[in-house]
Amino acid sequence: MRIRKFRKEDAAAASRIVKNGFQINNAPYYGKASIKEQVEANSPKNLIEKAKKVKYFVAAEKSTILGIGGYDWQKVHTLFVDPNWQRKGIGMKIMARILSEAKKDGIKHLDAWSTFQAEKFYSDAGFKKIKKFTLECRHSTIDFILMRKQV
Repeated sequence: MRIRKFRKEDAAAASRIVKNGFQINNAPYYGKASIKEQVEANSPKNLIEKAKKVKYFVAAEKSTILGIGGYDWQKVHTLFVDPNWQRKGIGMKIMARILSEAKKDGIKHLDAWSTFQAEKFYSDAGFKKIKKFTLECRHSTIDFILMRKQV
């Protein structure tokens, strides 16, 4: 398995991973409308568009995408691992690449908008909890935990 830069042809598989992550892992914490909006926000088309501003990476085993994650000058974006491949260190490998690249870019700290389910993952990666907050979406709200790490 290797961590490499996201390519347009990764978008469909990466979007599916995000969708499964929200629908399987986050369903106990969020309403259907909130999950639907997050899934739509991470459609293949939207991931390709966001990749113009966000430096995304994927975890790939041969031609299979196992996870996605990225960052911009301010925060970690869209860090998800296929639910069938979780707890195997893939998320931490993506995070290590994000932190390494962010440091090369001169970024001093990164924020993460953690779901409740992912709080332990970010804490294990060295992020500190700042506060809980509610994001207003078009048709719903979604609660996150703002976390921060010095790079």
